[in-house]
Amino acid sequence: MRERLTILNAFVHDVATGTWLSTLVLLTLLHRETRGAAWAVAAPLIPGLERQFLTLTWISLAVILATGVVRMFTFRLFGWTGDVAASRIRLLKIKHALLGVAFAAGTAYQVVLVLS
Repeated sequence: MRERLTILNAFVHDVATGTWLSTLVLLTLLHRETRGAAWAVAAPLIPGLERQFLTLTWISLAVILATGVVRMFTFRLFGWTGDVAASRIRLLKIKHALLGVAFAAGTAYQVVLVLS
């Protein structure tokens, strides 16, 4: 049962990450495309859409964080021991440092898009 919950947690973590990345792309495209004159009639709808997707961003980041914490405590279920575990943990720390910077920059970018 624990293994299944661990796999489900990893799946939810990955889906939330994909959702966050998708909202970043969507907000970028929405912001860029709706500046044209063809969107003038729909202009009042755009800020509401942007806020909704920014809310989805924050929810996704919360899910990523929560499921990431669970993954941190369940990594041993995947059979990582000894030197493999040490190398894997070092790589995971590097990956998460880089992803942390990317998430912070991407989220800041989304907020700027929505507020501008």
